[in-house]
Amino acid sequence: MREEEFLIKIKKNYSLDNNSQIVEALGQLRRINIQDSVYNYNFAISLANEIMENKLDYKSVVVGLYFPFIANNMIDQLDLNAIDDEIYTMLKSLNSIESLHVSTKQEQLDSIKSMFIAIAKDIRVIIIKLCIEEEKLNAIDRFSSEEVEEIYRGYSDIYAPIASMLGLSQIKNKLENATFKYYKPNFYDELKQALDVYVDERNAEIQDVIETIKKELRPVLSDNFLVYGRQKQLYSIAKKLQKKNMGVNALMDIYGRTNNIEEITQGKSFNEITLTNILDVLAVRVIVNTVEECYMVLGKIFSIFKPFGNFKDYIANPKANGYQSLHTAIILENGDPVEIQIRTFEMHNYAEYGFAAHWAYKANKKVTESDAKINYIRSILELYKEKTSDELLETLKTDVYLGKIFVQTPQGKIIELPEGATPIDFAYAVHSKVGDACVGAKINGKIFPLATILSNGDMVEIITSPNSKGPSRDWLKVCKTSSARQKIKAFFKKEMKEDNIKKGKSMLESQAKLKSQNLSKLMTEENLEEVFDRYSFSNIDDMYASIGYGGITANQVLNKLVSVYKAEHPEEVASNNNPSNAYIKSSNKEDNQVIVRGYSNLMTKLAKCCNPIPGDKIVGYVSRGKGITIHREDCHTIKAYEFERLIECDWRDSSSKLSFVGTIEIIALAKPTVISDISKKVADNKVEIVTINSRPIKDHKLLIDLNVRISSKNQLEELINKLRKVTNVIDVFRNN
Repeated sequence: MREEEFLIKIKKNYSLDNNSQIVEALGQLRRINIQDSVYNYNFAISLANEIMENKLDYKSVVVGLYFPFIANNMIDQLDLNAIDDEIYTMLKSLNSIESLHVSTKQEQLDSIKSMFIAIAKDIRVIIIKLCIEEEKLNAIDRFSSEEVEEIYRGYSDIYAPIASMLGLSQIKNKLENATFKYYKPNFYDELKQALDVYVDERNAEIQDVIETIKKELRPVLSDNFLVYGRQKQLYSIAKKLQKKNMGVNALMDIYGRTNNIEEITQGKSFNEITLTNILDVLAVRVIVNTVEECYMVLGKIFSIFKPFGNFKDYIANPKANGYQSLHTAIILENGDPVEIQIRTFEMHNYAEYGFAAHWAYKANKKVTESDAKINYIRSILELYKEKTSDELLETLKTDVYLGKIFVQTPQGKIIELPEGATPIDFAYAVHSKVGDACVGAKINGKIFPLATILSNGDMVEIITSPNSKGPSRDWLKVCKTSSARQKIKAFFKKEMKEDNIKKGKSMLESQAKLKSQNLSKLMTEENLEEVFDRYSFSNIDDMYASIGYGGITANQVLNKLVSVYKAEHPEEVASNNNPSNAYIKSSNKEDNQVIVRGYSNLMTKLAKCCNPIPGDKIVGYVSRGKGITIHREDCHTIKAYEFERLIECDWRDSSSKLSFVGTIEIIALAKPTVISDISKKVADNKVEIVTINSRPIKDHKLLIDLNVRISSKNQLEELINKLRKVTNVIDVFRNN
């Protein structure tokens, strides 16, 4: 497409203010002047036009114009001052998708679709990616043979199915037909030739039906309606032949064993054995303004033509994906059947531009989790009937995979993990042996610590060593998945049993000494049998080993021994002046909300490193001469402490009556109003700010430390969720 023609269409479709960003993008694109790349100036204009044809907003058009910067690894050369935040975010998401190297093995396809959507977050990015794939067809001669094979395999396995899911019928049809022609050119050509003959033979009678319907409707509808012929796509015809098992068995797979059409048809033409048996190869479509007019048209058609079979009312009974239309068929005087579809302009727009896909109805397959997410996205898109364009686009920017990430191996295998997962979780998700032998990790080609939080789309390579001594116990505090934790514990249980027995015995003795308990008095044969029965131990070595590798705490075993002993010696309990669940005398009123099991009259304080608040799981650390410091269980600081000096703690029920300091970290774009926007959101939620500080980090971002006064963990989490929705805020998380 020529630039002049493109600009005329832009002016017609978008406002003057929006045009300025498009013109700026054209200027930046023109300045880089990439001549020797497939993805050059002409490709960008053609892509932007395709995006516009798919009814997306002007910001999506701008992203399309900037695509050559991404494709040629020149995104850093963009003038960010000329790009607003929303466009930049879409560009970064598109860049992440373009950087993926995914396998198209069948078992991976659902994960691939899920990962694309999770990375994009904004559905417009997925549609732009589909437009990019469609535009590759216009430049296919400029790709190498290996690239062409990869492109068509991607069409077949990934992009056509995603286009079908989102209801983008025009893109879907183009990709499917191109794939059909590439893999089975003889079959495609023969079917196309037969279809052309069939259309020529039936065109006159279809036109007669159209003119008859127009003549009948003009007196009652004026000229505000459309009647036209619709031709079924070649790929869809081939798939219907497969579904109906027409012809011979070779038609069961359009990517089958042969390209020899004579072998398939045994000398008969497709026109003879196939097309005449498919009712909707050619159909007539009537589009009117209202639902009432749809039923009126149906009555008119039945008054002038003979009905053929039963009509299907998808207006009164829409399909599960929201599709609406009336489907009926008539029989002509020569005996030929003709399908007729009747719908409103709104229904037609919904069907043609992606807001009512037919894939779930036709695929006849079990609905997977990925399918459910796509259905959710389509349910959002249905809101276009009720919302303005701006409201709809804001709704589209939603993360339907909240709480999950998708990362990949160097071979392109996709692994689903929870948010917050680390390379340790990834290693054990690959295989237990990979996790046990892990000594390091590369993320996107660079070495990172094993505690690094992974992001959507990351390529992770685990570095292993045959000399590895196995996992570290600290990994149990770093990994996110229960599967990884179980495998780490299994390693310690199996590989280091002798060491664990010694360590577990020492830990139990230290805990008993810390709590002033006589272990030899407690560990009678009868008492130990109670412990073995409670925790399914076979013998005392199993008990010690379990304590040693972290399967159970020394405090749990000691408490059970004490409990059994007290049940057998109630006279000692009556004279005990040191109750096991006494409240602590604290150094301040906040700490008075904590219970330390087994002690009283000790000074306590809340740790400043992690700021525990009611609702957090907590643990106490017994310091020499300084009482007990209360930490969150996941506090990084306690990793360096002596395990034997940790003690169980709980919050009192009345803790919500007092206030505590919660610490939040925020990553945001470095925009002038971002601090004030965050402060306003905190104030709107009636939360007091104690301190707020910010510092710049890479990629034009800020790291903001925010201390707030709250009463519970729930209040803090609610505030974090609301801060995530503030404009220019990228992520919000609680500091440790």
